[in-house]
Amino acid sequence: MNPKFTIVIPAFNEEEDIKGCLESIAIQDVPKSSFEVIVVDNYSTDNTIKVAENFKKRINIRLLKNKIKDAEVSKKIGFENAKGEFFMYMDADMRFADKQFIKKMLLPLKLDKRIAGNFVKFKVNPSHPPLTRTLSYDIFQRDPIFEFFTIGIEDIVEKKNKDFWLCKCDHMHVPPQGLMIYRRKLIFDYIKDKPQLIDNEIPAVLVEKGHHYFAFVPSTGMEHLLLRSLKELWKKRIRNLQRTYYPNVQTRKFKWINWKKDWPKVILWMLYTNSLFLPALTAIYKSLKYKDRCFLNEPMLNLASTYAIIFGILTNRKRKK
Repeated sequence: MNPKFTIVIPAFNEEEDIKGCLESIAIQDVPKSSFEVIVVDNYSTDNTIKVAENFKKRINIRLLKNKIKDAEVSKKIGFENAKGEFFMYMDADMRFADKQFIKKMLLPLKLDKRIAGNFVKFKVNPSHPPLTRTLSYDIFQRDPIFEFFTIGIEDIVEKKNKDFWLCKCDHMHVPPQGLMIYRRKLIFDYIKDKPQLIDNEIPAVLVEKGHHYFAFVPSTGMEHLLLRSLKELWKKRIRNLQRTYYPNVQTRKFKWINWKKDWPKVILWMLYTNSLFLPALTAIYKSLKYKDRCFLNEPMLNLASTYAIIFGILTNRKRKK
């Protein structure tokens, strides 16, 4: 019998993080035969594979190889080899926040056939570095700049049920969350001709295909060790622009900003983030609200994220010339 649920984990030299990731999967309160894990490794030079192999007795795990060091390519390889009716990916530095994650997240998809996917909520881990905590208080783990330009879960909620929230999206209201569990068969045709599986495209693709209903489970979620430093933030923003945004910009379904219509918001954001005074007030307010001093990093985080994007745009134009 094939598993109902497939989890794909792209990995390259992740021996420090992947153990915690796989451990959070191994302790899930569901039958082990009901899901599978596929680790797609980019020929790691550390003990990533060895660590993953140690879990073979505890979970149904397969190890695949990908010579191209690109997480989105690895996600597609995992998608093509998946057996589950439901599918999700997770990074090696992510972990399920509790033992009920799989059970709670699959419930809406089993109860309501209209639901195409279930958005994952990010949760705060008090032991994570300050920069990661700053972003994790947002349920989609957005930078303040992305939060400013995109919609949140409350903008699409149609009904709050006991176990999950029913959400409805249209082409103008798609949240910037690609981390989700969805029905794999719904995007077969879209994925087959694509070199990458770009996760934040999936909700927009599903909506375009006429699947407007999604779910959100506020009682569970994912912990993600996203950032350790501003330098890492800078590198990730540049890499995302170079590897996923610009190579696919003409065919992308989801764009977090409309440069023709949103230019007044761009001006407002630049005035806000460069004032330093206003971001400092916001940081103090959030620090008091959440009782966490991590938000004192937010003014510098805003500047680093904003100018990384500007730098990525300018360098891309130079390449074109």
